[in-house]
Amino acid sequence: MQAHSKTYSIIITIFLLFQSSAVISQDYKDEHILRDIVFMRTEGLVMTQLMEKHSKNKDILVLCKQIRNYYKNTQPILVDIIKGKTIDLDQNQFEQIWKAGEKSFLYYSDESESKWNKLFLEHINASVNAYTKLLRERQDDDIAYFTFRALPELVNLAKAYQTLDIN
Repeated sequence: MQAHSKTYSIIITIFLLFQSSAVISQDYKDEHILRDIVFMRTEGLVMTQLMEKHSKNKDILVLCKQIRNYYKNTQPILVDIIKGKTIDLDQNQFEQIWKAGEKSFLYYSDESESKWNKLFLEHINASVNAYTKLLRERQDDDIAYFTFRALPELVNLAKAYQTLDIN
């Protein structure tokens, strides 16, 4: 009888170890996904602000305003999801993204505007692809909810950008 008891104890211990390992692994994966979302959104917001600062194209400026509103409207959901999670980002990293964007836009000109417009559209499309992937994976209910709320407007912005006669 003791042999069976030891066997059950070992099996239960192994089962619990695998379960806790799976939970830790899933938490790590979710936090990594959230970190990527925060980075992409930061890059997108920096690009939007710099496009607004440098572009003279009225259609681009209107679209930039829509994109800013998109970030403003979806940010509270993301902030709520991030609470209590470790995403390992600090102010220096956000400043680095901003400085890299500013440095890139030093070479912005009316002649190179179409290049910047294409880069901006590529970023929006990359965000759409990343959010679509997240929605398919449905890792965490909160992340899926955020993606479900944020993705349709992002798709609309990408389509609006593509319809502009700017390239």
